[in-house]
Amino acid sequence: MKRVITLGIGLVALAGMALPAAAADLGARPITKAPVMAPPVAFWTGFYAGVGLGARAIEPDWNTTALVPGFVPDPFSNPQTFDTTDFRVSGYFGYNWQFGTWLLGLEGDVGWADNKTNRAGIPGTFNGGGALGTVGPLAATLALDASSIKADWDASIRGRVGILAGPSVLLYATGGAAWLNVDAGASCLGNAINASWCVATRSQTNSSTRFGWTVGAGVEWMFAPNWIARGEYRFSDYGSFDTTFFGGTVDQVSTSIDLQTHTAYFGISYLFR
Repeated sequence: MKRVITLGIGLVALAGMALPAAAADLGARPITKAPVMAPPVAFWTGFYAGVGLGARAIEPDWNTTALVPGFVPDPFSNPQTFDTTDFRVSGYFGYNWQFGTWLLGLEGDVGWADNKTNRAGIPGTFNGGGALGTVGPLAATLALDASSIKADWDASIRGRVGILAGPSVLLYATGGAAWLNVDAGASCLGNAINASWCVATRSQTNSSTRFGWTVGAGVEWMFAPNWIARGEYRFSDYGSFDTTFFGGTVDQVSTSIDLQTHTAYFGISYLFR
């Protein structure tokens, strides 16, 4: 009996000595690198609202199409450009739908700028000289008549399509409908001796909210959770603003004003999600 117990103890001891040796023969487990994780893609879906600061350039071309019967618009003063650039402030809002690295969106914006240009004389009216005036550059120095174009607020509703160029950088194109409020003005001293087109003192401002189209492109950067900075450029075309000054009088002037704008701005928005 003692031999059996002694033999059992010996076998247990022998097994205990063999196990570490066997483990040593297996060798150490190879060290493997953790799989490389792709950088997380920012989540852009949701409603956003922001403010923008930039500039708007307007390019109105004033073309006098007709004067009172018997007078042909003066080719020396017609047509004329009323180009001007001014500071613009805006607010914008919209909604994004993200599909992987692609984004679709709908956006609206409203902006304001004080684009205004004044000219001596009324285009096409002999630089303000009329029948008793002179034609050519000299008349511009004598003219006491004036014309002006002013644009203040604009708005648009647009679609957007973009692609993520990085985890938090979006490149996009945009386009849709646009509106621009514009005032066109003409005034006459009403004194032919002083080279006025009108036979009576007259002043008139015609206003119109023009409807057109706009296209553009931009880049956005989600620089912090929910905060997005952007830079954007848009071109807008509002067609022709056909209007008549001093209608029904011997001083009548009919015009067609082509309106285009260029808008560029930087903005910051907050994404609600």
